[in-house]
Amino acid sequence: MMHKVILGALLVTAMARVASAQDTTALIAGDRAANAELSKIIDGARANGLPVEPILAKVNYGVLMKAPAARIIAAVRGTAARLEEARAALAPNPTNADIAAGENALSSNVSVKSLKEIRGIAKNRPMAVPLGLLSQLVVSGVEEPKATKIVASLIRNGASVQQLAEVGNDFSSLVLGGLKPDNAIDLRANRLYAVLGVPTGSASAAGDQHSLQAGPSSPTPPGKKKP
Repeated sequence: MMHKVILGALLVTAMARVASAQDTTALIAGDRAANAELSKIIDGARANGLPVEPILAKVNYGVLMKAPAARIIAAVRGTAARLEEARAALAPNPTNADIAAGENALSSNVSVKSLKEIRGIAKNRPMAVPLGLLSQLVVSGVEEPKATKIVASLIRNGASVQQLAEVGNDFSSLVLGGLKPDNAIDLRANRLYAVLGVPTGSASAAGDQHSLQAGPSSPTPPGKKKP
């Protein structure tokens, strides 16, 4: 299922607000043992300075889907561990929103290495939308190295948070319209390069743009040198 970046961010925010107001002693109705275990995990994360809203949202989702208590507890442990990984990857001073976005990216099979790469390029910029776009591309079938390179390149060349969100939204529309994910992100990224005024052959974008060109390179005929 395709998710638009802005809509997804709003949904996560709304779920977090509801979850943060929840009584952690009554997470799963009628299951005192499970609630005690969940409360232990949540309290431990809070004491460790991690945002607990993603954990509570995971509990709420599990309850909504009528998942067994053991599965909910396992999912919550996984979420808490990814929050810890995300905070370390997005150091030195990630916000709670950055950490939550990092956890979501890790749960979408984005690697810690990619989180660190995007953090290094984005510097002190908010990470929710860049990482949301990265997660969206990977989940949709774009190979992680290519997805990371495109998001990093767009940030490096001055794309705003709003422009990155628009890339994600338009990418979804293009894929729903029949384009393959790789072709859709190539097309949309190149459109944004044009808006940003980044020449294809410029030193700052040459390597990035080369990876976005459609089709394989032509083989060099025998006896001729590559230009």
